[in-house]
Amino acid sequence: MTASLTVGMTKHRTEIQTLENKSKAAHISQSQSEIKLQEASIQGQTVPISEEQLLKAIERAIKAMQGARTSLEFSIHEKTNQIMVKVKNAETGEIIREIPPEKNLDFLAKVWEMAGLLIDERR
Repeated sequence: MTASLTVGMTKHRTEIQTLENKSKAAHISQSQSEIKLQEASIQGQTVPISEEQLLKAIERAIKAMQGARTSLEFSIHEKTNQIMVKVKNAETGEIIREIPPEKNLDFLAKVWEMAGLLIDERR
């Protein structure tokens, strides 16, 4: 009975080591990709990334920026198609800060609208 117990434990250790090795390999691969992106960025080069890589990077950034008492809400301003970030109190839902402020984007949209009207009038 001890022989079968030893074989079973050895099998589980092997499975655990395999999972750990796969995890380390994935981490090393991810680290190498990040290093390549950083090097390209320093040199002013652009490197194409997949949509999945982009989404994962955004999720990591959101997790890194969110605190215990704050949450982030991302949206797109309708008239300017600019990305807006709202930092909110997680408990009350109160908006602590908007980046960029929605008022600024509303103003920009109005300026664009007026500029369009001026161009239309001159034609």
